[in-house]
Amino acid sequence: MGMTGSGKTTIVNLLERFYDVTDGSICLDGHDIRTLPLRTVRDTSSVVMQDVFLFSDTISENVRLGSRSTMKSEEVHNAVSAACASEFVDHLSDQYETVIGERGMGLSGGQKQRVAIARALIHNRSILLVDEGTSALDQKNADLVEKSLLTNPDLTLILISHHLSAERRAQFDHVYELTPVTQ
Repeated sequence: MGMTGSGKTTIVNLLERFYDVTDGSICLDGHDIRTLPLRTVRDTSSVVMQDVFLFSDTISENVRLGSRSTMKSEEVHNAVSAACASEFVDHLSDQYETVIGERGMGLSGGQKQRVAIARALIHNRSILLVDEGTSALDQKNADLVEKSLLTNPDLTLILISHHLSAERRAQFDHVYELTPVTQ
């Protein structure tokens, strides 16, 4: 966590190898990620960024994006539930088959973020990187989503945030506070 400009998003970019470290190393299971095939690194984790892109398609297809086309409806429903999005999806006109507009037109920012979290969760990867991925949610809903993610024993959650409540901080094994480097 930390203020704007402290390097939070840079860490996500380095973990995903959008670019490589120039000093030191980042290891995955004891291996420098620069020595691993890029596909191996990226197949280990899913990323939810603050700016979500959704397609003009159904909620189900937006969640399935990048997954097997044979993904079962039950898997979609489980991912949506884990992202605390079931309540709003169940109230849509055609629920999971509701077509949303390009870039998620028709959904609030928080709803878009929860669809993106469901999209990330459906892959069942061991690491979930959430870069300000609950920033468009009110505190109550952000807490619900974060609590849900933290209860998954098979998931390593790396949550990037400007701030965390004391209650939420206590649920993490480690909390790192970054400060901007002044020149």
